[in-house]
Order: sequence, then C-alpha cells, then structure tokens
Amino acid sequence: MKNLSVSLITLGCSKNTVESEAVCGLFVDKGYKITSDIDIADIIIIHTCSFIEDSQLESKYQIEKALSLKKKNKNLKVFVTGCLPQLLKDKFKEMYPSVDGYVGTGGYKDIIKLIESEEFFCNTKVAGGITDFKRRVLSSGLPSTYIKISEGCNHKCSYCVIPQLRGKYQSRTMKSVVDEAKALADFGIKELNVIAQDTTSYGIDIYKKPSLDKLFLQLAKIKGLKWIRLLYAYPSTVTQSLLEVISSNENICNYMDIPIQHISKNILSKMYRPLNTLKIIENIKKKFPDIILRTSLITGFPGETKEDFKQMLSLVKKNYFEHIGIFSYSDQQTAPSYKLKNKIKPEIIEERKQILATAQYENVIKNNKSKTGKTFEVLIENINRNNTYSRAYFQAPEIDNNILIKGADFKIGTFCKVKIVKENGYDLVAQKI
Repeated sequence: MKNLSVSLITLGCSKNTVESEAVCGLFVDKGYKITSDIDIADIIIIHTCSFIEDSQLESKYQIEKALSLKKKNKNLKVFVTGCLPQLLKDKFKEMYPSVDGYVGTGGYKDIIKLIESEEFFCNTKVAGGITDFKRRVLSSGLPSTYIKISEGCNHKCSYCVIPQLRGKYQSRTMKSVVDEAKALADFGIKELNVIAQDTTSYGIDIYKKPSLDKLFLQLAKIKGLKWIRLLYAYPSTVTQSLLEVISSNENICNYMDIPIQHISKNILSKMYRPLNTLKIIENIKKKFPDIILRTSLITGFPGETKEDFKQMLSLVKKNYFEHIGIFSYSDQQTAPSYKLKNKIKPEIIEERKQILATAQYENVIKNNKSKTGKTFEVLIENINRNNTYSRAYFQAPEIDNNILIKGADFKIGTFCKVKIVKENGYDLVAQKI
C-alpha cells in the first residue's frame, strides 16, 4: 500500500492537531503521500472529537461525507480515529459498517500496521496518545505550533468525559519534550504553545510533584524559540515557582490560559472543581499583575441559580481575564453531571451566555484602549487584500483577537514591531514602526 495518498481530517482542539501531525509523520516515514484533497486520496482518516455534542455531530458529519465518497470509489479506504470511536466502542461498527477500521485514543502508533493488514480492525483500549514519535508539522508556513506534554487526566470534573476517553494522567519525560522542542526549533518554529488536558499537573506521575516550572526552564534555554506559551492550566496546580518562571524569562510569554469554568462554590462543588478558585486568581493578579490571563466559563450548569450566575457575572466585571471563552453547558450521557436534576432551560442558558459576553466585551474595549500608543512585537499570520493580521505575546493563536495592520507589504510568518493606533471592536489597529 506504499505510495498511496492519505488525507487526514482533524477535528476538535489543538491536542488533536498534534496527534494528527504525529500520525502524518508515521505515514511519511513509510513512504505514503499526504494530501489535503479528499477527492484524490486513496485513504481518508478522520481524527474525531467528542468533548461536547456539537463536536460529536461534526465528527459524524465528516464520517458520513467520507463514506459518501467511498460509495463512488470502491477502492477508497476510510478509517476513523480518536475520541468518537473511543466513546462509542462496539456501537461504532454498528453505526458505520462501511468504515474500514477504527482506533480510539490509544492506538495511533499501530495505525499503519493495522491499515496494511487489509482486514477490518478496531482498538479502543485507553492507553493515551503519547506522541513520542516524529511529527510532520502542518502549520501552513507559520513559525507557530503546539507541543503536547502529557496525556489523560486524573481530575473528576462531573461534566467531562476526557478521563473516560483518554485514561489516567501520563506525563512525557522531560527529555522527550525538550528533544521534540529542539527539533521544532531547528525546523523553524518560533512560537511553542504548551498543551495537555491539564498542563500544570505535568510531572506528578513520573517526578512525584508538579514539575512544569522545571520543564519551562529547560524550554527557555532552546535557541530559536521566541515565544513559549502556557495553555490549559488547572487552577490548584498553578505553583508560585511556575509563576515566577513565567514572569522572569524573556521568551516565556507573560500569558496563562487557566480555565476556571465557574466561580460559585455551589456550582464548583457540583462540578468537582477547586472551591478556592477565586483566591487562586486573585493571588495571581496581586503578585503577578503583568501576566495576561485567559479563561473558559460554563453557564447553564444543572442547578445554576440566579445568585450563582450573578457571582460569575461579578467576576467577569472585575476584568481579571483579558480573554474569556464562554460556553453553554452540554449534557454528556456518560458524564456524572448528566444525572443531576434542575437542568437549566436552553433559552435561559443562551440569555446568560449573552449577558456574560456583553460584560466581557466592555472589558475588551477598555483593555484595548489601554494599549493605544504602545509598541509591541507581533507575528504576521495572514494577509487579506490590504489588511495584515498579526498577534502579540498577549494573544494566543486561533482563540484570541488580532492586531490589524494596514497594508500588505509584510511576509507571513515573520515578526515586526508595531504601534497600536486605535481599537476596532475586539481587534486592535496598528501601524508598522
């Protein structure tokens, strides 16, 4: 089956992107060709996500789309990987009998061997998708990518099925992460976004205590890495030492993504989340005010009262977080929260979501105005006609706002210095210095 073309469709978050790049690396090493055009592919692999209902629906849509091509081309092979087959297990084959095989979250390393067996296969053993093998970076020419430092999760958040899909927490060794980071830097990567299901628990299994601070110190020594960014921090494992490392190293961005989900102790207890979350956030803002914070909030969790929501709205108005992702609660049948009573009506969830979004928009305008007249170094990401889109250290890729520069005399993937001249809604407008 060598020299055949493989098209890999990646759904979901950046962690799935890293896994897909690792799988692409395996195919390239074995002589397969990678194509983004599913119409000419000999093999289509759909790497699925199942975190919320919408992601499951998107995964199912892409599977059905690929199978419709298979009806027209009997030689086409369609395989499915990741969270959806892991969630459905034996039901998956019943739902999609035309799929040529599937693996869950623990079978990536064996996928080529299984495909080349030319027999139907399935593997939904939860073993974790540790990616200690060569990646093919798919960053569209940008010097920015993600690095996954662990797999699985030991937390028991009641709304989340990740531990069921990904297994217990497994840290990669510090050496394997650093070696991969060096290889990425040699490849031309300048921005490294550190990710995991729970980044700040890194090392608890193999080093017996949270060791992200030590890992970051090693990453900071790598020549060529201009920005190192921390995403998906868990509140209770954010240590003083880690904050000091972030604050005191020039190539570690003063930026932290720390999803808190809610702030009411009533809801946090139902979510099985840390009850001292507010104290943790206030401590960070007091002692390390220069660290830009991003968070995620869930509204409409079962039993969320008007007072619970009022507390969350009050937190948003304090403007601790420069960036906030606001999500509606989504029921998962296998999650503990599915059995909770006092479900919130969809229209109330949407109303509360909009109220939070409006309050955060006011913060965004205020924060953007405070940057007017200041100078920042930015990464050029996209050029559209006469507009150039870029990011500064306080903006994560894909999820945060942009800095718009008039003119197209820039090169995608390069850095330059700009001066902020005004705000434009969520975005900033700048001119090159």
